[in-house]
Amino acid sequence: MDAVEFPLSARVRAARRWLVATSAGGGVLVAATAASVVAGATGWVAVPRAVQAVLVLVALFVLPVLRVGVHVVWALRGRAELFAAAGDHPRRRPTDRQLVGHLRDEHPLTPLWWTVAVLGGLGTLCLGFALPFALADGAPLAGALLGAGLVVSLAAVGLAVPGIHRAARQGAEDRERRAALWSLPSAVERRLTASPLGTGDGAHLGA
Repeated sequence: MDAVEFPLSARVRAARRWLVATSAGGGVLVAATAASVVAGATGWVAVPRAVQAVLVLVALFVLPVLRVGVHVVWALRGRAELFAAAGDHPRRRPTDRQLVGHLRDEHPLTPLWWTVAVLGGLGTLCLGFALPFALADGAPLAGALLGAGLVVSLAAVGLAVPGIHRAARQGAEDRERRAALWSLPSAVERRLTASPLGTGDGAHLGA
């Protein structure tokens, strides 16, 4: 079965550009966060604590979800279009690049749900540890903010766990559909088992 570049829509190409821009912007943000922490710790530059806190929170909690979310949009759109275009290309299959980008064994939503679960668990531990100290110090506003964050973290974990299982079922269905449509070389099949985040089937914590 010959490989051919399946045509993908402008929406998929735009999602790819957003993915590249998000990755580049994320790298700049992480570098700025690290620089602000180092500068504040060494006394080179007086960085307000509030600015440091916002940078650290965004880099640790917002950026990973945003980056993985943009990847999900790109991968899901391309996956749907490749499956839809299969009938227009008899005895042809997508190129290796398109297969690896959009049709991995792992469903694109699985890394997103795992990111939410890990960050939610981390937030639960940190906020649950800090909340009693804030209440003991008589800081009701800080306690209210920490409590609200704790509730959000617990809700994120509660949503992520069934989401992981649902995405695993969807990934299995997509693998069967892909196998029915295209006969792939074993080398390509091996590449499709690797997750873009290093979280392939059976490699997740708790799997």
